[in-house]
Amino acid sequence: MDKIKFFVNLWPEIRPPMAVFTEKDVPDLAGKVFFVTGGSSGVGLELCRVLYHVGGRVIVGGRSEKDYLNAVENIKAHPGMDLRTCPKGSLEFLYLDLSDLTTIKPAAQELLSKVDRLDVVWYNAGVMVPPVGSKTKQGYELQWGTNVVAHFLLNRLISPLQIKTAQSSPASSVRTIWVSSSAHHLSPDPHGINFADINYERSKERPDQMTIYGQSKAGSVICAYEYARQISDKGIVSLALNPGGLKTNLQRNIGFLARHAMGLLLYPARMGSLTELYAGFAPELTAKKGFLYIIPWGRIGPFNKKVQRGLEQNNTSKKLWGILDEETKKYM
Repeated sequence: MDKIKFFVNLWPEIRPPMAVFTEKDVPDLAGKVFFVTGGSSGVGLELCRVLYHVGGRVIVGGRSEKDYLNAVENIKAHPGMDLRTCPKGSLEFLYLDLSDLTTIKPAAQELLSKVDRLDVVWYNAGVMVPPVGSKTKQGYELQWGTNVVAHFLLNRLISPLQIKTAQSSPASSVRTIWVSSSAHHLSPDPHGINFADINYERSKERPDQMTIYGQSKAGSVICAYEYARQISDKGIVSLALNPGGLKTNLQRNIGFLARHAMGLLLYPARMGSLTELYAGFAPELTAKKGFLYIIPWGRIGPFNKKVQRGLEQNNTSKKLWGILDEETKKYM
């Protein structure tokens, strides 16, 4: 019943109107630096395709240099819509494994040694419904550790460069984008995070994997909210988004029948990149507005009410931020 209600309430996001901000609306990106985790496949690849063909310097974070090189070949061979006559930028690989926190600081140090500015960051990589019991190298439930903890640590390490970049950049042009999902509506009650047992190690009954995945995506929303609270006065935009229901390898762990049934409602990955491009470059998204949540294919929209209540009435963002800050100190 909950899932039926979920689909009814989310229909405007499942079947969104046409995008009004597309590739042709992205400004000239020459001289600017962008960082995308998970940029070798799916939505991340489509995002990097645009950033490269509009002149940006694009740092692609991931585990596999082979996958990255395949992505580069694809990007250069297929410019995409409205991009064929644009000046080209550059693409670079940065090794990091979001399932292993020991790789995050070396990756951040390498990034900071390569660039002297960082305009927009997309925390785009993610894991969805892996086999039950999957864990990160540090023992976190895999979805939580990858989607939330590792990106939190990465953000803490590279945030100073974004702050520095914002000091000499147009207001609100420096942005930090936390990729969430419509699945955050499926996160646990009462406020999206099972604070008593985030990794579900002590729970007598383990919820289904979509609830645990939903918790990780609620975590992205909550981190974006708290970071906006901390950073908006410095002219940096921090927002979360639902890229949309998309045909990517994110569904690879879902059963055959469910995967093909979902496929009837899914869109090409390019459409998700339009949501991410809107979040990265739409001029109406300003730091003065504080936290924003973006829905497909580039609209300011509402996020889950229970998550919102937790933020506004129970300080869940400060609570989660404090937990993550303490847990990742040893990896800073």
